[in-house]
Amino acid sequence: MSPRRPRHGPGPSAADKPTRKRERIALVLAGGGARGAYEAGVLDGLAPALAARGQSPDIIVGTSIGALNGSFFAARADERLELAAAAAVEMWRELRWSDALRPLTSPAELARLLAGAGMLAHLPGADLSGLLDPAPLRATLEQRVSFERITRNVQDRTLTAAAVVATAYATTRSVVFHQGGPRIKLDATRAIDYFSTELKPEHVLASAAIPGAFPAVEVDEPRAATGWYGDGGVRLNAPLKPAVTLGADRVIVIGLNSSTTPAAETTHAASSRRPDAIDGVAQLLQVVLADQLAEDVATLATVNETLASTGSSAATKRAGRKQRRRIPYIFIAPCDRLEIGRLAHKVYKDRYTGIGGIARDSNLAGLGWLVNAGHSAVHGELLSYLFLAREFTHELIALGRRDAERWLDARHDAGLWQVGRLRT
Repeated sequence: MSPRRPRHGPGPSAADKPTRKRERIALVLAGGGARGAYEAGVLDGLAPALAARGQSPDIIVGTSIGALNGSFFAARADERLELAAAAAVEMWRELRWSDALRPLTSPAELARLLAGAGMLAHLPGADLSGLLDPAPLRATLEQRVSFERITRNVQDRTLTAAAVVATAYATTRSVVFHQGGPRIKLDATRAIDYFSTELKPEHVLASAAIPGAFPAVEVDEPRAATGWYGDGGVRLNAPLKPAVTLGADRVIVIGLNSSTTPAAETTHAASSRRPDAIDGVAQLLQVVLADQLAEDVATLATVNETLASTGSSAATKRAGRKQRRRIPYIFIAPCDRLEIGRLAHKVYKDRYTGIGGIARDSNLAGLGWLVNAGHSAVHGELLSYLFLAREFTHELIALGRRDAERWLDARHDAGLWQVGRLRT
């Protein structure tokens, strides 16, 4: 492995240097399916700069694919962050369709499609738990993540807390399953419930169970939270609020969808073609997965600025309310709304169309055909959530590293860390 070149971003500032009291740094990982390779690339790019300042996450919170990545990092929290990030990159490079999903043409998958047809035809007894069968994902998760190590890391306080977010089918509320951290009451305002438990594969698989596409996952621990769960990204795709509630003093947030809205002239110029159904689904995903994250980060920055401008929080203390804190943050996500969609579109057209594409991987070729991924970057955007193609993974990792470099090269309020609103 070649040595990393020195960082050329700003050197450590006073705000970067660890204090006597252990600073709790949270890693917040968003959901986004196969796009999760981007998160590994970002952390691989950030790790040397954080290590140079003696900083490493000890609170890890993830949703959906962020829950899978988060459990991977939580199990390796006793390693140097650089080593854990390199291991995550290697894991993603090795992942294939068969590591997460059964073949589209397998008997089990064909039976699912027939069951779906039966439901549409209102046939008695027809039942479809999900369009795709993610049975192989459990074995992959258990092979790649040592849940015993997560427990050990929490017990010896290498980790303050590890958490995953799922959505309860019975209540539609967000549920945070956390190992470590304080006792937390339910958040009535945001409809978030917190349950302390030893994390198991079921909690992570529940967080990643995309509604409609994957079957719901039954969770039986802790007893108070037993029930059926689906993807945490439905309501809380980037769990920034739970990270702060678990005690974070700083947060590193990695998003898998751009929070940047295109300029009006660009939007109107591109709107001459009538959007189709796939365009609509892609736009819905953008709203659900990206816009909430952007609002949460903006809210955090606004609170930081308000606290800085008002100075002492003596009034808060006198009123008996919990004191709010300024929380520096790092926020990295793709710059362009369709950046990942364009990558998926290009890789699909170059490698997975025609007879050659079918021979290379019939599942990826078939999935691309179903969403007509060669049509446009928007269609590629939808493909990207399940596009476990080696070439696409490599592009995502490289993009994540570039975006980490972009953050490191920019000027921020406190060294690597931003306090107020991001400058545009």
